[in-house]
This record gives sequence, C-alpha cells and structure tokens, in this order.
Amino acid sequence: MKSYRMAALILVFAALLLTTTAHADGPKSDTQPDAAPNTTQSVELEELEVIATPIIQGNEIDRYGATSTVVSEEQMDKLGALDLSSALRRTPGVTISRHNPVGAFGGGEGGAVFIRGMGSSRPGSEIKTFIDGVPAYMGVWNHPLIDLLPVDPIESIEVLKGPQPNRFGDALSIINIVPKRMRGDDFTTTIEASAGSYGTISQSLEHGGRIGEFDYYMGQGFRRSDGHREDADGRQFSLFGNLGVQLNQYWDVRLFALNVDNEASDPGPDDNSAAKEGSYETRMRLASLTFSNDFDMAHGEIKFFANAGEGYWRDQAGADDDCLNDFWFWGLKAREQFNITDDFEITVGLDQQWWDGNIRYTYDNGTDDSVLAPSFALTMPYASTSYLIGETDGWHIIPSVGVRQYEHNKFDSRTAPHAGLVAGYGSTEVHASMSKGISYPGHDVVILFPTAQWQDIEPEEVEHVEVGISHTFQDLFKIDLTYFHDDGQDRYVFTLPPFPPTWSNTEEFEIEGFEASLSVTPTPDLSLFTGLTIQNSTPGDMPYVPETTVSGGFNWQFLEDFNLSMDCEYVSDMYALKQVRKAGTSNTEKVDDHFLVNARLGWTFFLDDWDAEGELYLSVQNITDEDYEYKPNYPMPGTNGMVGVKLTF
Repeated sequence: MKSYRMAALILVFAALLLTTTAHADGPKSDTQPDAAPNTTQSVELEELEVIATPIIQGNEIDRYGATSTVVSEEQMDKLGALDLSSALRRTPGVTISRHNPVGAFGGGEGGAVFIRGMGSSRPGSEIKTFIDGVPAYMGVWNHPLIDLLPVDPIESIEVLKGPQPNRFGDALSIINIVPKRMRGDDFTTTIEASAGSYGTISQSLEHGGRIGEFDYYMGQGFRRSDGHREDADGRQFSLFGNLGVQLNQYWDVRLFALNVDNEASDPGPDDNSAAKEGSYETRMRLASLTFSNDFDMAHGEIKFFANAGEGYWRDQAGADDDCLNDFWFWGLKAREQFNITDDFEITVGLDQQWWDGNIRYTYDNGTDDSVLAPSFALTMPYASTSYLIGETDGWHIIPSVGVRQYEHNKFDSRTAPHAGLVAGYGSTEVHASMSKGISYPGHDVVILFPTAQWQDIEPEEVEHVEVGISHTFQDLFKIDLTYFHDDGQDRYVFTLPPFPPTWSNTEEFEIEGFEASLSVTPTPDLSLFTGLTIQNSTPGDMPYVPETTVSGGFNWQFLEDFNLSMDCEYVSDMYALKQVRKAGTSNTEKVDDHFLVNARLGWTFFLDDWDAEGELYLSVQNITDEDYEYKPNYPMPGTNGMVGVKLTF
C-alpha cells in the first residue's frame, strides 16, 4: 500500500501549493495600498439562478476535521432515483449492490450500500442507517435494510465517512436521512407520477404549509415493478409527516413520523432458478420528538425516539419455511453546543438507546420455533472541544479533541477518542483527523447460537486516519482530495464444528484509499462533476471494495425551459456477496467491471390559471445496454426508461 502513502504526501504538497496560490484571491494584506475610489454609478443586477451540482450537493468538513458527503433531493431527482442505493450510486467512496429495479431483498446480497469498504459483514454490519438521527435498521441482525429508507421523505442524505465519535457511535460509518420539512412561509403541494419499463410505476403526493408559529409537511409515495426477470418484482410504500411549533424566542418542538411497507422477491441466479430465496417483506413505524433551543451562547436539542419494524423472509430456498424477524428501538439523544467565545466551542452530549428483538421460524410440517433476544442497552456520553485561531476568511487553524464513552449492559465498556486539525487560508483548507470507531455485536450473536458464550465477545474497533485538502476558486470550481486509512480489529466470527460453536474476535482488516472530486460551474446554466476513488483492502477478498471507481455527470439548462442531466460510472471488477462471520472462510465470487451511462431530459412548463409549475421528463438508464451485475449470475437490466410528470402548486 505504499502508493497510498505516496498519495498522502502528494496531498500535503498540494496543500502548500494551493495555499500559496490562494494569495492571489485571498484577503487584502494590510500593507497593500487602498484601491482608488469608485466613481462608477452602482447598478442592481438581476440575480442569476445557478443550476444545481450533479451527483452530490457537496463535501463538508466540520471543525473536527471529519468529512461527509451530502446528496440533496434535487440531485436525487436528476439521477432518477427510486430508492436509496440508486440515489447514492455515483457518490465517491460509495459502492452499491442490488438485483431488482424496485425493492431491496433484505440485506447485503439483494440491495445494500457500502462506504469505503465498510458494510459487507453479515450478519451484522460496520455501517448503520438513521432517519432524523434515529436508528432505522434491522435490529435483530444488526445491519441495514435499504427498503426501510424510502426516498419520498428525503430532503437530503448525509454520508458520514469513517468513525466520527463527535457525531455518532456504535458504527464505523453512518448514512443519515434528513427529512423534509416546510421551509417557506406559504403553502405548497407537489404531485408526481411516472411509468416505464418492466411495468414500473411511481407516484407521490406531498403538501406543506405554515400557519403562524406552526408548520407542517406531509407526503405519501408508492412504486412498484414487475422486474426485468421473473420474480424480480418489488413494491414500496411510505407515508410521513413532519410537524413543528415555535414555542418562544428560544425553543421549538418538532414531531416526525414515518410508516413504510415494502416487499421484494429474489429472482434467483440465472443458471439455477431452483435456488430462488422467496420474498422479503419489510415494515417500520418510526417517530421522533425533538425539542431544540437556540440561545446567544448555546444551542442544541433533545430528541426522544421510538420505532418498531419487521423483516419477514418468506419461502426460503424455494420452500415454505418462513423466518419472521421483529425489532424495537427506543431512546433519547441530547446534545448542546456552548460558544464560550466566538472562537472557543465546547459540545457535550448523551445518546441513550435500548433495543429488543425476536425471531420466529415456521416450517412446512406445521411446527414453529422462536428465539426472544435479551434487551440491549447502550449509554454513550461524549464531549468535544475546538478552538479557532485566526479568521475563517483568512489564515486560520482549528485544533480539536474529544471522546465518546460506551457503556453496554451485556458487553465490555469502551472509549473512543478523536482529534482533528483544520487549517487554511481564504478558499483553501487542509484537514486531518484521527479517530477510533466502536461497533457492538447485535442480537445476531444470541439468535444464531443461544448456548454459545456470546457474552465474551468484544466490540469491533477501527482506528481511522484521514487527511485532505479542498480548494474553491470563486464560483467556478471546487476540488476535494482525501487520503484515508482504516485499521480494523476484533471482528467477531464463529467456529463450526465443533458444536456448540464458539465466538471469537480473531479477524482483522485494513482498508486504504484515495478519494477525489471536482465540481465545475463554468456558466449558471451548466454544472459538471467528476469523482475518483482508489482503494485497496487486506485481506484482498473483501467484498464490494473495487480498486477503482470513476463517476461523473453534468446538469445543463438550455433553451430556457429544457434541462439535461447525464451521469456515468466505471467500477472495476470486485469481490461480491457477503463477508461471512465464520472463521477460516474466504470469498471467491467476483463480478466483472462495468461502465454505465444514464440520462434524464426535462421540459419545464407553467400553468398560469392554476399558478403551478410543471415538468415533463424522460429518464433512460443504462443507455449503452451494458451487461453487468452486482451479484454473480444476477444480471441487471439492459436499456430501460421512465416517463413522468411533476406539478408543484
């Protein structure tokens, strides 16, 4: 992995170079002469609306040197995304898997998202998924289910890359959905419907408004498809609401609620239809109640949450046997940031989470069996501080440090420290961070082998290092370069035989890579983006860690009322399927490299009598009819398309 260490040195050199170059457009020095008086009469120019950036909204660096990527609703629309994995499919550092046009078949092999190599372990996972900061994943098996995360309530998606103890715990990477809420002072209604290949249909209805200190936003979405193969069908349904009240000058309260109901089938490998794995049903009811405050020297929130869900696997392996999983989460999240001075910041917080689960098996012979998992509880207090030296629009440096403590009711305690440094001049900024990530076992260790000594398992740990640089040149372009290194240890696995099996923390892994992205806006009507991820893993058979991924796209507004969005991606060959938690196993299944091109053409029109704006659009996927797959012998669709209309009143 020496090449990646060389990349880190290149980043440091680039930082020095760009920082020097930034003097040209940085703040004026005190020794520079004042400019001549401006005697020209000022003219108020018409504000130009700049077209949205394609693929991602942008990369963000916080005061602790931690990175995240944000994808907004507008980017999802341009990508023609019907679910979370298609919304993130071009995001640098993210790899996806799927085998149905609509619907994800319960877990890593039928629909999942992986972040810089994290997320392929089954059961269990290194990444977790959240909605409004609330856990939203399969609690019994301790891994995400993509269908629990519908696109309809999404205002934006946050992809937090690597451990960030200052923001979250009990995971090594995070995907968080920020739900829609009413942002304006009027009323709005949006209706959208589309239809296309393979009997695919999609519709949504949303409405929001504000009445005095009260605001609301609610919506409903449905989509289904017969699929491009027999038994590749799927459906998704969601219903959500977001209500808020400004209580007084300092406090407001907000209630978000979500209900989802989905189903996806397994088409099976194309060379063995008898190996079909039936269907997977997912349902969830989630609610979060948030009290937010905003004072002169402090702001924060306390959030109470609860959710309950099911993952029902019907007709496993072509039989009538069912595996019925139920999970429950509840708890609170409190966080307060104190601005001691304009430059000195202290944050304290507490995440308290409880979760339960059970699993029931029903068999062809009429018998059944069940396992009730013990209640898990995890308490995570944390604190961090950062200090700004200088001015953010000039020379500045922000050192930071923090720690998160883990107290579990069944497993050993852990401590996760972190430290960061952000430095820059004007529009150039360098960031570096070191952090430890902690991920506890879930109910999977109990359900798989109830008699095994699962209480002796240690939580998984990752030591994360990241260094990068970003530079913005006026409003023309922004470039981000990042080197990352993850050193994982104590991955829990079981040995079998003998029986009963034994659990142990024996496996280690290492992931090292380089990530780059460039956004260019040469004119208000044209925006371009390209991203590159190069990564390597040890052991070398870790699934969904392609060595090279290149993505790109553009948004172009032309002839006033037309817009064209195109996106493409090259993914090198990679190992696939799950990384099983059994000692001594290796992964031999691979999928070939592929290059995909998609496009979306839209025409904007206005209905003056209805005071409405509309868009008629055509979306085409896999324009070049590429043969590709994310899972061996599960071919993905060829060229296909959707036509739709969207009206906003």
